[in-house]
Amino acid sequence: MHLRDFDNSDADYRALVELENQTWPDTPTTVEAQREMAAARPDIRWNQRVCEIDGSVAGFGSCGEAFWLGEPGILHVYIVVKPALRRQGIGSRILRDLLDRAPTTTMHTLNSASREDQAGGMQFLQTHGFAETGRDADSELDLAEFDIVRLAETCKDPSPARFRPLAPLTESCADWMERFRDLAHRFQAEAVAPEPLDKPSPRQFAEEHLNARDFSPYLCWIALDGSDWIGMTELRASADDNMAVEAFRTGVNRTWRGHGVATALKLHAFGSAKAQGFAKVLAYGDPNSSIGHIHRRLGFTFQPAWVGMQQPLPSSGR
Repeated sequence: MHLRDFDNSDADYRALVELENQTWPDTPTTVEAQREMAAARPDIRWNQRVCEIDGSVAGFGSCGEAFWLGEPGILHVYIVVKPALRRQGIGSRILRDLLDRAPTTTMHTLNSASREDQAGGMQFLQTHGFAETGRDADSELDLAEFDIVRLAETCKDPSPARFRPLAPLTESCADWMERFRDLAHRFQAEAVAPEPLDKPSPRQFAEEHLNARDFSPYLCWIALDGSDWIGMTELRASADDNMAVEAFRTGVNRTWRGHGVATALKLHAFGSAKAQGFAKVLAYGDPNSSIGHIHRRLGFTFQPAWVGMQQPLPSSGR
């Protein structure tokens, strides 16, 4: 067994793509796609290693700063081994090699992930001390099968809450933008807690939210209690599929939670999307969250979840 640096050659990229496509046949990749991902990565320390046995590539590993998490001090590790050679200690050897080369003196946490249907990958991470931190899964609702009347009969009655699309409220409510900005900020702030989140100025909110290419006031619904705005949900047009909308944000005031308001908001929004000719709703998130349970009840089908996993690095750095 011999470990060396990934040399960015076509041969190494082809070997990596072969391993990736053997491991993830339902999401095939290409040399071009892998090169684009590497070129888009920020200029940070990123170690990539290749494991060879008798001159043939048996595995690949990478380790670098988990910049997408927005928190310093977290290393992300990814390891893939040829299926026919797994359970022979290759992945463990690659992991040790990566950590020996990583700047662990400035890092406190090791991050990784596996998909829940990859039993070997899950077991590998658990054996090496990783613990689950969360789950995310793609899901989809077929709007051709969506029956708002039938589903509404099976859901909790949210009365006396009422529901309106945002579009007519922009004409009937003089301070609609401030009310909408307040709801959007509060629910986004809850989603990123405990990190502080500054409320955008009215101009910034209009430029970044209301004027976004994929925003539609007809696909955004508001829940009201009298004149009070108590909840919202948004769908956004998909950039990749002109027949799909994506579930963007849903939130309900704390005093109204558990009354069926979020479910009713989604029923109305999905009904609007269907009436406008969209064929499906796409969503991504924790299938075990409250929103995940609502989506499942409303007919979404879920793909296997990606399981985020972490472990603290030893204080000694090794």
